[in-house]
Amino acid sequence: MRTFKYLSVILLAFMFDSCSDFLEPNMDNYKSEEVIERAKNDFMGVLYVTYESLPKRIDFTYEAATDNAVTNNESTASSRGARGGLTAMNNPFGDTWTNNYQAINNINWYIERMVLDPTQTIPTPVRFDLDPDVNMQYFYFTLGEAYFMRAWFQFDLLQKYGGIAADGKAYGFPISTQYLNTEMKLDQPRNTYEDCAKRIAADCDSAYKYLPLIYSKTNGTLADGLVTESGHASGIAALALKTRTYLYAASSAYNPDNDTEKWRRAAEAGMKAIDAIGFDNLRSFAAYINKSRLNDGDYTNPDIFFRGPVQKEVTTYEKENFPPRAGSGGGYINPSQNLVDAFPMSDGYPRTASSETKPYDPNNPFKNRDPRLDLFILRSGESFAGISIDTEVGGLDGYGTDVNATRSGYYLQKLLDKNVRIEAGKVVTTSFVTILLGRPELYLNFAEAALMATGNPDDKTYKYSAREALQMIRNRALGAGKDTYLPLVTSFDAFWNLLKNERRLDLCFEGHRFWDLRRWSEGISDMQSINEPVYGIYSDNPLELRQYKSPYMPIPYSEMIKTNNLVNNAGWE
Repeated sequence: MRTFKYLSVILLAFMFDSCSDFLEPNMDNYKSEEVIERAKNDFMGVLYVTYESLPKRIDFTYEAATDNAVTNNESTASSRGARGGLTAMNNPFGDTWTNNYQAINNINWYIERMVLDPTQTIPTPVRFDLDPDVNMQYFYFTLGEAYFMRAWFQFDLLQKYGGIAADGKAYGFPISTQYLNTEMKLDQPRNTYEDCAKRIAADCDSAYKYLPLIYSKTNGTLADGLVTESGHASGIAALALKTRTYLYAASSAYNPDNDTEKWRRAAEAGMKAIDAIGFDNLRSFAAYINKSRLNDGDYTNPDIFFRGPVQKEVTTYEKENFPPRAGSGGGYINPSQNLVDAFPMSDGYPRTASSETKPYDPNNPFKNRDPRLDLFILRSGESFAGISIDTEVGGLDGYGTDVNATRSGYYLQKLLDKNVRIEAGKVVTTSFVTILLGRPELYLNFAEAALMATGNPDDKTYKYSAREALQMIRNRALGAGKDTYLPLVTSFDAFWNLLKNERRLDLCFEGHRFWDLRRWSEGISDMQSINEPVYGIYSDNPLELRQYKSPYMPIPYSEMIKTNNLVNNAGWE
């Protein structure tokens, strides 16, 4: 299904006015399944309550537990977990195992009842609309959403808990595709990683079959622009999630035999996703971080495939991360010197091998640097949120000046709105959403898969080359025609290192680095990348030493002690 008759604003408002509506009704102690099955809003609420479980913001806890950043004190979950506090019995980062399965079980209930009966006057399980055509459109549309949402929560389980066990086999999670109740056998073993990846991909295929590729009022499909709280799943979101899933399945941490067919599968999935939307230039960064463009009544950014609920009139990120002098900001996330050093020069050359035309000057280290450095990381000498930043030793915003002052010498800027004010009596709010799937990540996913599948950055077996996809990322960062370094990178190893670095930079603070470092590992014996020491500007000594015991996360201890069939990942036996 690719198009839908335009639905009225009133009907959409009824369905999607707010996520709180999705919570009532739900399967609970107040309404029986029989009652829910007879009422449209009750019936659909079982599916739409799962949207409430989507991330409402980026979880910086994971980012600050990598070499990209630290938090401004050592008592946080990030610092404790990264310094050895992550154990088989305790996960400071938090566990989502139960919440994911609750969402999946809701969706399974919904899918099991989404069966057409052509012998009845109303062939759908409930009457979605008085118009028979619109009724059928709702049936297929919500069925597609259900398949996508199940794939989404399954992938979260795979990302967080997939790994190789002591027997050397890669496992995912116990697959559940039927509605479960307490009378059924719930102690199920973990399925293989490959089986889980295929299950997610199959659900993505089913979602793509029934959902519109994109939402647009202009072409008459269900209009995403009318949704005020939560975006819908779409066809392109399903294709992007399938690509991400197959990329993970091909990665060395879960593909120890380096089965090239898995890389080919990921590259093909990425190619199909790019073909569906077109191999177009990326929108500017302002289209993602400017209040008037990022889903504050404008849902037209074609680079955002799937998003969390819109957060309106908030100061969430700013209160947490502004420097203390900017209205008592929390200064929470402090980018590392490691990350700052990873940004290239403005002509694309690495800082350590800069060109004669754009040389790196250690006495003026921010001159001629990648423009993303100015957009993402706040440093001394910049003006931001109404103050001039001074993080030098003894500076007004430097370490030791306030309990919330930076430990690294840098403050976070990416995702923050510099026009926000958090000072009492002068508050200025903003709006934001969490981008869950987007075009930049898709290009990077495809570039990695295509490179690994072919071994050649210029190979076009999958219609586009890894170099062309990476060029899209660097063109947005540096400006079209300004990247003089990428054409010189011809060897596989050099290109692979450049690609990993670009992924680190472009997706920093968007929830990817923690998992990328793990999937790129070579297994339990390869701990170097995830245990990279983290540095700041105030000392040559590390700010924090990472002390992870395994590249794989532990299965929640609460699950291990109440089941007999679960095996844990290596390092947590």
